[in-house]
Amino acid sequence: MPADPREGQPVWIDYTCHEFESTTNFYSQIFGWEFNDQGSDFGHYNMITKDGVTIGGAMRALNMDGTPNPMIPATWTTYLHTEDISDVYAKALEAGAAPVAEPMAVGPLGQMAVITDPAGAGVGMWQPGEFSGFDTPLTPGTPVWFELMTVNYSAANEFYGHVFSFEITPMGDFPYSTHGAGDDAVAGICDAREWAQVSFWRTYFNVEDADAAASKVTELGGKVLAGPEDSPYGRIVTVTDPEGATFQLQQDP
Repeated sequence: MPADPREGQPVWIDYTCHEFESTTNFYSQIFGWEFNDQGSDFGHYNMITKDGVTIGGAMRALNMDGTPNPMIPATWTTYLHTEDISDVYAKALEAGAAPVAEPMAVGPLGQMAVITDPAGAGVGMWQPGEFSGFDTPLTPGTPVWFELMTVNYSAANEFYGHVFSFEITPMGDFPYSTHGAGDDAVAGICDAREWAQVSFWRTYFNVEDADAAASKVTELGGKVLAGPEDSPYGRIVTVTDPEGATFQLQQDP
């Protein structure tokens, strides 16, 4: 994790699902992850690690009273760094976002909040306390890229530029922009109207062999939606887990 992440930089991801034991076993077999229950004080939130590296978090889809909530879809949520979560949260609502979870303290670790952006994508905020976020060694089983697949590209660029201080940098002729330029880019915004009906954030996880990992996904009850295919950024596969949450597999070029 960078010692000094910029405003709006992805610094955390977490996963929500229903069949917790079977679905987390799926990820353990795909990526070699371990899930560590943080206990009742943290609502049995699990920290995900790979060989001692902190990847993200995972939890069951629950109501605030701890009972299961079948209406919450299985999903990965991306959290963006902010120095002043109250100000950014208020700015987001003023810019048309819908509230999901207002800013709240997570013990001494920091503060979190979740919104739905104006195009319908859920996204979190994280203001660090004792904890700044995940580790990103860019090794197999760890997150390597984060992008918003949006159905309203111009509105998304405007929203994230205004609310999260994205340094919007267009990439070539295709409607894709990054937060920062070149090697300094930390996240992307993609015009996904051709492929998606709803907006969402997705994470790319590095693997040693994208084809083998894709085969393992289907063997364990997930699905391959696109790929494997080569790109300038490596061999890419779009997949879902057994509960339908989507993510990307990325093999280095």
